[in-house]
Amino acid sequence: MATILSEEDIKIVARQIGRIPKNIIRIVRRCSCGFPVVIESHSVLEGKPFPTVYWLTCPYLRYQISKLESNGGVKRFETLLSESLELYAKHVEAHLKASERAVELARNASCSVIERLSRCGMGGIADFKHVKCLHMHVAYHIGGIKNPVGEMVLSELKSVECDDCVCEKDTKEW
Repeated sequence: MATILSEEDIKIVARQIGRIPKNIIRIVRRCSCGFPVVIESHSVLEGKPFPTVYWLTCPYLRYQISKLESNGGVKRFETLLSESLELYAKHVEAHLKASERAVELARNASCSVIERLSRCGMGGIADFKHVKCLHMHVAYHIGGIKNPVGEMVLSELKSVECDDCVCEKDTKEW
């Protein structure tokens, strides 16, 4: 469930991702400790297309997914997509829904920006045979755009939350 964005949320997200987010709209999902897991961002930044709408901010999930990526996860999921028409069709549908959401968020942008956003899917991907980044697929899936790659990645993780509220330790340092 989406929640209202506070100054504290922005500080926490900045700590989680290592920079101040410039175009954050809202926290889409929080963990059981109350910390941001996925944020939604404007699809236009400084007048230019910014097609990655959903961002995974949770340090625990980012670390766990990075381990999958470093063990050949991206290539493995691309192979699965190439071997299953049904899976690939669901993947394409997710990209198209992601494009629709990016265009919806860009309603006041120039026609050229909207046109560029409408030609790409999650994270600006134009060739849907490529997976690009497992973190991104999970972020979109958690963000509400059901996609098979994000769903499969989450199913491979032993846990989707840390046991010790890692983000809480960061906030105590302020």
